[in-house]
Amino acid sequence: MLDVRIQYVPTLAIRPSEMNGLEQLPGLTKQHMKPMFLLAPWTSANSLEKAVERAEKAYPDRSYYLDLDRDYPITNPEADAQRQLIDLFSPRDGYGNWWRFVGEYKQVTPCLQLRDQSNQDIARQITRAQEMGRGFGLRIVLSRFPDNVAEVVRTLNAVGTSDFTIILEGGWVANALSIMTQMSGIIGGVLGDVEAGVPIVVSCTSIPKQFHEFSGCHVEPFSNRALVEQVARNHNRRRVVYGDWGSTRPREAREHARRPYDRIDYPRDDEWIIARNREQEWSFRDAAEAIVYRSGYWDEELEVWGTNMIRQTLANPIFGINTPQKNVAARVNVHLHRQALYGQDLRHEDFDEPWED
Repeated sequence: MLDVRIQYVPTLAIRPSEMNGLEQLPGLTKQHMKPMFLLAPWTSANSLEKAVERAEKAYPDRSYYLDLDRDYPITNPEADAQRQLIDLFSPRDGYGNWWRFVGEYKQVTPCLQLRDQSNQDIARQITRAQEMGRGFGLRIVLSRFPDNVAEVVRTLNAVGTSDFTIILEGGWVANALSIMTQMSGIIGGVLGDVEAGVPIVVSCTSIPKQFHEFSGCHVEPFSNRALVEQVARNHNRRRVVYGDWGSTRPREAREHARRPYDRIDYPRDDEWIIARNREQEWSFRDAAEAIVYRSGYWDEELEVWGTNMIRQTLANPIFGINTPQKNVAARVNVHLHRQALYGQDLRHEDFDEPWED
């Protein structure tokens, strides 16, 4: 079961920017979240074990959810790590390969795999999770909604377990509120018979996919909090928990064909400040200067690694944000920090951990 102190479940692909941003968070911040990591090969490493090692380096000595990253493109099935991932995708023996893999990692709260599974297969997976004694996750992605969810719920009720967490994943949407009716309908419908004490994480992301229309300090609001609050009001007997993608989004088939223009993104509680100016050929330092001195949104008293990276960009760009990847890492760091401690006065917290370049 998800600890009542945890009010944030960010979904994070195991990619460099996400892992760097997470790793640099203060320990106090990490205590208020439980990430959902999506397993896929780590950069050029030749085994999936390296991906788990990287995730646990970023989030050490704490339990986390783990699911398969089904958006990861298999480009070279002969490569060891990709072949290993293909093996974990196999539904044989109730995803036996998957359960043997997660069994090696004591901090993992594994997710059930629903694709191509009978009731007996699901029951076998639940038994394996119970034998591990860690609970489990039931992650339901709206874009590939499983056709056997009703059967899964009946199996869960028959087994009589409530030691799990449901993660309703909306993926990328332009506006989080656009899926409110769908999310609420699923909770009250096919999930209506799930024991009321089981927590439900409501997650999606709306970070822009394109930035070419933004110039100067653009304010981009996001309504994830409003989505979760509305769903919670509609189902007031349920424990509805906030989730998002840490200011990133699922993998896509096509990434940037060329290097994007320099920009810096500064997260706030319910919006991102996106600083870029293609016409004036802003550098990262120009973008940092616009955010800190001219945007009107800069919080001078908030000091975490991501905000210090923005400050360092002003002082010495060589050691600050000087690549798109560092911008994303800094954005992820500040976003995770704000959402994990949402509603708290961050200015008076003693995070007591030095940041590193």
